[in-house]
Amino acid sequence: MSETDPEIVYSYFDVAETDEIEHGKGKAYDVDGRMIAVFNNDGIFYAIEDSCPHMGASLATGYMHNCVVSCPWHAWRFDVRNGSWVDNPRIHIDSFPVRVVNSRIQVGTPMPSANEPALPHGECKEETHASSRQALTLADFQKLIHKMYYEKDVARGVEGTFMWLMEEVGELSSALRERDRKNQLEEFADVLAWLCTIANVCDIDLTEAIRLKYGSGCPGCHRLVCDCPDTEKP
Repeated sequence: MSETDPEIVYSYFDVAETDEIEHGKGKAYDVDGRMIAVFNNDGIFYAIEDSCPHMGASLATGYMHNCVVSCPWHAWRFDVRNGSWVDNPRIHIDSFPVRVVNSRIQVGTPMPSANEPALPHGECKEETHASSRQALTLADFQKLIHKMYYEKDVARGVEGTFMWLMEEVGELSSALRERDRKNQLEEFADVLAWLCTIANVCDIDLTEAIRLKYGSGCPGCHRLVCDCPDTEKP
């Protein structure tokens, strides 16, 4: 059973009977507006965010062994007890407390704190959460582009997508020459979006690609501050 944070007040929601989830399996449920994966490990139930942070696959459909579930798409592994990424435990997805009441599995979600402003009447919690995000990591952005455009991008193919990327690079070049700040902001965003798009089509995780090539410093001289000769490309 997932541990609770004593400083957080939880609301609990019924999701299923205990016999609805087989041992070693998981199922996804909409809990308070969030998709949450609930897993059964020998009669003990755990709950984590259902969406893999890599490319959004449902973790509930993954293979679980010894409380570790593997993403069905690219085998990213998460500990269902606390949501930690097994290959880098500093990274977590959300986990949720679980309790069983009269054979009913209940999952807890954090209640808004007293300092959190109430939603305006009629406003959707999910829409407010999405619109209030002020910062996106590269992984977040690639996942967002995948969610919005993946079906269209795959149908277009690598060659067609690459041509769109090149067109956006050309538009960025024009914005840089014209020194139009507003247009530069838009074109930088478009170039990054199309780079994420073609990476999605090619099944490339940009965050991992960056880590592998630049995570230890300059690829040429292997220093954090490049010391390569100016005549050479790092």
